[in-house]
Amino acid sequence: MSNCENRTVKAGDVVWLDDTGSDRPSPQMDCVLSLRNVSEMFVVSQLTLRYYELRGLIHRRQVQDGVPVYGWADCERIAFIVKCRKAGLTLGDISAILDAADEDVSPQNFKAGQEVCMALVERLERRRKVIDDALAELSHAYALLTARLMAEPERK
Repeated sequence: MSNCENRTVKAGDVVWLDDTGSDRPSPQMDCVLSLRNVSEMFVVSQLTLRYYELRGLIHRRQVQDGVPVYGWADCERIAFIVKCRKAGLTLGDISAILDAADEDVSPQNFKAGQEVCMALVERLERRRKVIDDALAELSHAYALLTARLMAEPERK
């Protein structure tokens, strides 16, 4: 099995499949999407990916040389999951949304996923407002402290 030897992802960087024009490395289409490679690509542990599989959030349906590998559709789901987890969403909420996005979803599951999605959007928007307010206050405090620091030499 080949792998992605030339990938240079630093800890904390995540390769998002929908990013364009970014400084981050783009996923390599010829890369074998093994558990290890996908783990490195999204900077999550292999155990985390296995847990996502156990929860039914992702599946390694493709096989190469007898070893299950991820497809690019799986990687798109992983990117979505990682982004949502970074935003503080639970796996239960994420699961409801992913279930609703499936092609063969029942009308009840679709409606439930849609409601969960809208509730999460509203919750994150409220959180964004709190963060924006905090950032404005901190920026103001920083400006005051900087002005005070610049005035210090004049006092002496």
